[in-house]
Amino acid sequence: MWTKKTPLAALLLIARFGPGTEAKVRSPKSDKSPTSKAGKKVCLEYGFETEVIAAGSTTPIGASGPTGLGPCLASSPGVCCTEGAACFGGSPDACDAYAACLRDPANGPVVVGDWWLQRDVSFGEIFFEEDAVCGEITSTEKASRTRFELWDDTFLGMNLTLFKKFSVGYDFRSTGGGSGGYLNLYLRATDNGNYYDCRLDFSIPNVVGTGTLVVTPETVTSSVQNNYGSDKGCSGTPTILDYLADNPDAVMGVGNGELYAFVLNTGSTNQDNSGQEICWSDASVQRYDETGAIIVKTWE
Repeated sequence: MWTKKTPLAALLLIARFGPGTEAKVRSPKSDKSPTSKAGKKVCLEYGFETEVIAAGSTTPIGASGPTGLGPCLASSPGVCCTEGAACFGGSPDACDAYAACLRDPANGPVVVGDWWLQRDVSFGEIFFEEDAVCGEITSTEKASRTRFELWDDTFLGMNLTLFKKFSVGYDFRSTGGGSGGYLNLYLRATDNGNYYDCRLDFSIPNVVGTGTLVVTPETVTSSVQNNYGSDKGCSGTPTILDYLADNPDAVMGVGNGELYAFVLNTGSTNQDNSGQEICWSDASVQRYDETGAIIVKTWE
């Protein structure tokens, strides 16, 4: 992993990939009245409309390798290798070019809004539909999966007490083998330089069907993972509230120089996940600001 001083942080802070829609609300009252946008029904949650940003190739892409810089360094198939190497060399202008390359429709795109799709994981395909981005596993290789990371420094180092809710719609079209679909939430006991101290996993039902995955501080995890070597892990931690009870200064996100707290996965490591296909849509994160107002950020 890269250190906390890596230019990768500059990539997101200097060359913003493009934000989701963020709005402040005065109360938790919900306006669920639908409205039409480009032929699509959009839910007006808390009285505002989000922008549709999940757009790209309808042809599966990325099965030959990951989209981060790692495969380029390993002489494996990769995306935007020349631009990425220059960015990691410390040039802000080169980071602008790297971000533009990752956003280029000719390359997928593999960065859509704040989401970096299929970064440094192998043997999974991604494709886009009108209102969703999908992951499909066609390989029988173990660890074949898709991984969609939310790169947003808003949540990096944010006090865990300010987290209110994460939600995302899913369409589980084919189960195949393996673990199915799930959310990783990365936490640290303090704003330290650890990759993470505790990772909470929240799974969707491993059956064909549609639904919404909702995570709040009270939601019971499907599983947890401690970062090896950390003495602030979460073995036996069933909820976010429980982790906060043990670690009152806990923050969200990784501390290794990358910029994510939330990751959506299809398939898992050390498993044959062939046959799985899941589409994700309408992701939303709610948090409190310092005044107690609710801030809602959404991606469609």
